[in-house]
Amino acid sequence: MSQSYLIRSVEPSDAAAIHRIKTSPGVYPDTLQLPYQSLSATEKQLSSRPANIHQLVACAADGEVVGSVGLIVNEGMRVRHSADLFLVVRDDWQGKGVGGALMRAIVDLADNWLGLIRIELKVVHDNARAIALYEKSGFEYEGRLRREQLRAGKLEDVLVMGRLNWPQRGEA
Repeated sequence: MSQSYLIRSVEPSDAAAIHRIKTSPGVYPDTLQLPYQSLSATEKQLSSRPANIHQLVACAADGEVVGSVGLIVNEGMRVRHSADLFLVVRDDWQGKGVGGALMRAIVDLADNWLGLIRIELKVVHDNARAIALYEKSGFEYEGRLRREQLRAGKLEDVLVMGRLNWPQRGEA
């Protein structure tokens, strides 16, 4: 299904929508989030966001926030060229192009506006839909962290993926 979404920067007023996404039963098991988060914690995250976090949201035609993606740019002197990526799409909007729209926007931001060379992420080993999206967006498998994440009482493996945007020397 091809649909366009309004992609914009996240606002503190998006806290309730982001909270709904992060606590959805079809979302939190595949993240490092806990199932019972408070809305006030999400409100605090969005109202006091540090300058190294760049977060976008996808809005449906009616303006409803249905997904979010972000980069946490590393602040150390020798790793400022890299960032960690996070992505969540509301469970009832998965498979409708939201993730692809968010990934295109965040990769554009990383490559063309932040000058990042490397984006990395972690994904639960059996999240096939997310892995396919990341591969389509230029991410490659880099490693496996065995028994990295506790999910529903079971330790699960997590895959490490990375995307490099290394400009050729001499390019403007």
